[in-house]
Amino acid sequence: MKRRAKERGQSAAEFGLVVMLAILMFLGMVQFGLYLYGLSIVENAARHGARLGSVSQACAACDAAAGAMSALNGQPVIRDPSVEILAPGGIVGSTVQIRVTAHIPMIMPGGDLFGLDKLKTVISESTFRQEGW
Repeated sequence: MKRRAKERGQSAAEFGLVVMLAILMFLGMVQFGLYLYGLSIVENAARHGARLGSVSQACAACDAAAGAMSALNGQPVIRDPSVEILAPGGIVGSTVQIRVTAHIPMIMPGGDLFGLDKLKTVISESTFRQEGW
């Protein structure tokens, strides 16, 4: 009887530790899922922008940047998107290359301590050959 009185709060303490670890693991998985979703959005925007630039008849770099930014507008996960033109194209057979960068919000408290700070920035590049008509 005396031994049971000493262990009365042990199960509550163990439950609290297990629940905290489970919540941290869940938030880490959600953060990784947000990273993959944001990466998919950025990759599609880079591909869309480079494709529009490759078929442009006027300013390939202008159309590539505008196409990528239009694909990024209104997306719920990414913050502060930027488009960088690496190769402007413009001449038939040359390349149009763009880089799209965006940031993902950190939802896990103390995520930087767990090494999740690498999951805050997504970058994608895309290259297409300039087409002629």
